[in-house]
Formats: sequence, structure tokens, C-alpha cells
Amino acid sequence: MDPIRHAQAYERGFTPHLLRTSPHFVHPVAGVAQLAASADDLASTCRAVALQLPDDAVFTHLTSAQLRGWWLPMLDGVPIIACTDRDAPHHDRRGVYVRRCAIPPGHRHRIGDLAVASPEWTIVELAEHLALLDLVAVIDCALHRGDVTIDGIRATMRPGRRGVRVLRRALDLADGRSESWWETMLRLLHVLAGFAVDPQEVITNAAGVEVARVDLRIRGTNRVAEYDGSDHRVRAQHESDLAREKRLAREGLARYGYIATEIVHTPERIVRDAEEAHGMRHVPGRVDGWRAEARAASISSAGQAALRRRLARFVRMTSPRSAKPASGAT
Repeated sequence: MDPIRHAQAYERGFTPHLLRTSPHFVHPVAGVAQLAASADDLASTCRAVALQLPDDAVFTHLTSAQLRGWWLPMLDGVPIIACTDRDAPHHDRRGVYVRRCAIPPGHRHRIGDLAVASPEWTIVELAEHLALLDLVAVIDCALHRGDVTIDGIRATMRPGRRGVRVLRRALDLADGRSESWWETMLRLLHVLAGFAVDPQEVITNAAGVEVARVDLRIRGTNRVAEYDGSDHRVRAQHESDLAREKRLAREGLARYGYIATEIVHTPERIVRDAEEAHGMRHVPGRVDGWRAEARAASISSAGQAALRRRLARFVRMTSPRSAKPASGAT
């Protein structure tokens, strides 16, 4: 069922009182009722919110990225973010923030019936607040899905805009061959430690027959580094993995699988493995660049807290014209 403005309750066969008090409805923005069963669906919530936004409003930033299905930072409870060229009306928004900004006509797109910022403009806005690792993961996903190109993002950048420096660096590090968020993290760990890697390399045997496609081949070595998610312990997948490892071993390749907690908490061990693959002397400081970026990103508790602070200004729980705190449904 479509969302309902309280003012149109009678036209839809309800009363305003019923919309306000029924447990079957939630109110993502003042004056609008949405079925509670659809509250976890972002597109449905955005349709409800859009009823109270200016006609030119466009969903952007993290909301646009989430609507597109991109990989997002490891953070819960982010606000819904929209943008308008005009002054936004002042009322209780319950975690919905409307920025005043001018989005060029060419960067006003639609996903179904929702107005959203273009993929390129979305990334430019995200660069204002995301840490380097999180931004690279978003760009990797957008590239992998074919939603953007590096040249398209560069053409959208504006000199002097906040975030442009981290965006330039993120574009230098981005690689659309990554197939998951954690695969991007594993790749960046190697790259920031100084190791060249080839994502999604196809391994063939002497007859030219494909043996496997691997997450990361550490260039110049016989070492394959891969991210192992929880699905790799499922029996059928585990059996397939073992057979695949044997095929790689027959081609002289050693597969090292890593899990998320290793990437976050013991990156030194992963870097040492790469050093050993190259026959290099261990350098303890080789992991320092990664650690610095990881502390700032959402894979760390400190990075999550910092991102929450940067996003906090997006959350307007009360009207700036009223000191009365927001409460219950209206």
C-alpha cells in the first residue's frame, strides 16, 4: 500500500486518528503514515518521506548509494539524506535530513519512481564524509556494477570542494574487479603495505584450460590471497574449496584464505605472509599505512564513532524553530 498523508486519510478510507494510533502504521516523517510492514524497506520509506519534501528534492549521499545496492560503511542507523535547491520546510523529520545544495540537471536521475542523485554525484558527496577505505569500497562496488567509470567521477569533481583530496586518492586505489567489500579490504591491505596484486586473475593449466579464478594473486609470486566468508564453512562449499585448492596446488600456487577478523585485528600476519611469498625480510612498519587508514574507517570502532559524528549534523530530530523535543507519532 502506498504511504498516506494524514490530511488525505478520509480519501483513503481511514481517519487521521487511526493513522496516528494504529500499530500497523509508522511515521517516518511528520504528517505521513507508512505501513509498518514496509518500514525496513528503504525505497518504501523514501516514497513516504518524498510526500513531504519539495518537488525538486533528490535523495543523495548514503541514501542514494543504499538504494543502488552499493557496499556501504559498517554503520547502523544512518539518516535518510535528500537535497533541494530551495529552503527545506521546518518540521520534525525523525532522522531525515534535507540538505540545501544545487544538483545539476544532468545529475538528477530516477530509480523507479524515486528521484536520486546520479552515481557520480553520489560518490562526490560521499567523499565529504567517508574515510579512504570506506570510499574505495563504495567506488569498487559502483565500478563492478557498471554504474560509473573513473573518468565519469573525475569529470564530476569540483576543485576546492570538501573531500576532493580523499576522492582523488580513492580513485587511484579503486579497482572494479573486486567482488565484495571484504575483498576490497584485503586488496587495500596488500596495496598499502606495498605489494602489487592482481584481482580476479584467471589461472590456467598447461593446456590453457581454466583452473580457477582467484581473489588476489600477489604479483611476482606463487601466492594467492583470498577472503573467506562464513559461507566457506558450509559443507558443500567447503568441499568445493578443497577441490579448488588442490587444482591450484597442482599449478604450483599456494592459496592463503583470510577472514574478516584477521584483516581487522592481525594485519601484520597477512603482510608477513606476503613478505614470505616474495622472500623478503620482515619490516614491522610495512603495515603502518594500512593501520592508519583502518583506524579512520568503519572497520574500527574509532572509525565508526568518527563517521557517526560527521553524519550527526544530518539528523534533525526537532524543528530548528522549536525547542520541543520530538516524540511519538504525529
